[in-house]
Amino acid sequence: MHLRSCRTDNTPDSSDAPLTGGRESNHSDCTGTKPKFRFPPPPRLIKSANNSYCSTASDSSNTSVQANRSYNFVRKKKHKSVKRLPPLGIYWDIENCRVPKYKSAAAVVQRIRETFLVNYRESEFVVVCDVKKEHPQMIQELHDAQVNLIHVGRMSKNAADEKLRQSLRRFGELHFAPAGVLLISGDINFTADLCDLRYRNKMRVILVHNVNVSHALLICVNEHHSFEELLKDLPRYRCQTIANGHGPSTLEVSNLPLNFDPKRLRSRLGMLIENCGGKVVDIFTNEGRASIRFGNYDEALRLAF
Repeated sequence: MHLRSCRTDNTPDSSDAPLTGGRESNHSDCTGTKPKFRFPPPPRLIKSANNSYCSTASDSSNTSVQANRSYNFVRKKKHKSVKRLPPLGIYWDIENCRVPKYKSAAAVVQRIRETFLVNYRESEFVVVCDVKKEHPQMIQELHDAQVNLIHVGRMSKNAADEKLRQSLRRFGELHFAPAGVLLISGDINFTADLCDLRYRNKMRVILVHNVNVSHALLICVNEHHSFEELLKDLPRYRCQTIANGHGPSTLEVSNLPLNFDPKRLRSRLGMLIENCGGKVVDIFTNEGRASIRFGNYDEALRLAF
């Protein structure tokens, strides 16, 4: 008895077929052997022009996803580069370094920012004072300059200094080197705090001081600047009138005789403004002008016209 094969006579036997590694025989015979699956080659990764890896076997949707990812990566990279600027905390003891006469408080804040925020970013700008004893116009200018104005009542002698020292210590706990601290004051009470920030926290300490400053305070900082020299070229500020004509007003008189005796000039101006309720504040003999202060805007207009 002979067994019949399922293959025809024209079909060559598997034993006579050449060996090709076994992967190309995908047809199954009647013996029930399963076909061998040939896996496709893995996708290759190439580097695109924007330094992002994309697959060669991706379709249009995958390409758009990769483009969005690369765009977000560039945006995050730019955002991180901006954040690399070290923070700078600015603290102003306005009772020790007061705003000069005929200068705007907003202009003073702007000058400080333009001078010291070149290689730093502003972390906070703190001004501590008793707002009830300061001029309302100056307080409004500080609010308009977007600074943190902290009110401290006169309950103790050094209440404002203690509040500033607390803010300095908190800044030293939250930030690390190469952060910086800018203190606008000439008070010797800040010596210990500035010394710790410089030598223990390794921060850059900048001091803007007045004329009467202690040498012990200067040796605790990396650099120091004079408050008067920093603001000497600021333009004179003309006081704005408050709504409804209330509040003091300043009138400036020009074309006065140059290098005249200040006492005689003050006496003569006092006689002219006696009936209007004014008071001579300053006389600039070298420039030939004087400043007269009135109780309200109407009294100043009465003398001007």
